[in-house]
Amino acid sequence: MTTFLITLVLAWFILAGQDFGYKFWHDNVGIAEGIEKYGPKNRYRHGFADTTREQRFELFSQINHSVHNQGKGLSEITYQTKTSRGQQTLLRQPEIVHLQDVANLIDSLKIVVLLIGISWVFLFVILTKKYRSIPSIKFQLLSLFSLLLFGLVLIILFGPEQVFNILHVWVFPKDHQWFFYYQDSLMSTMMLAPILFGWISILWLAVAITIYGLITLSLAKITEKLINK
Repeated sequence: MTTFLITLVLAWFILAGQDFGYKFWHDNVGIAEGIEKYGPKNRYRHGFADTTREQRFELFSQINHSVHNQGKGLSEITYQTKTSRGQQTLLRQPEIVHLQDVANLIDSLKIVVLLIGISWVFLFVILTKKYRSIPSIKFQLLSLFSLLLFGLVLIILFGPEQVFNILHVWVFPKDHQWFFYYQDSLMSTMMLAPILFGWISILWLAVAITIYGLITLSLAKITEKLINK
């Protein structure tokens, strides 16, 4: 499954470069409607419901850029509309702390991914040089299918929202807030959390599986040529 872990990382950064398709999700999964509904109810910020689509896209892009760059600039993200009573910072301190935790997690995972990548190369060299073979495509696909099926069963048993909450409890510091009501957080409102994350997860998985298939087929051809030399 080392290959699939690598493809997950590749897919993540490909999607991050496209802001995870936020423009599409904003228009098609109820995010725009959620902003219209909950934006005016925010207890700490004003005028967000009057932001334009382009403003929202830019604000999401700034958050995305910051969490992939050690959290830099999170406190400086601002917006202004005719009803915002001047320029407003988008994020409150608890939201900044949470997004900084996300940025720290991404930085930590980069180290893990580097180690996995080195292990993957080492394993490939061993298999091709010493054993002159790699696991068959059929075996790899069956392994991937088993892993995905296991994940699907967990989601069905516990429910996607419960799985989302459990992962947050495991990953983030206990004394740091990660759950925000829409009325208290423009971050949650503009992402319609956790709904947006569900759609992104589906897209992420689809892209990762596609890359996994391409890599698996390519490796099979490369291995065949190396062994037949």
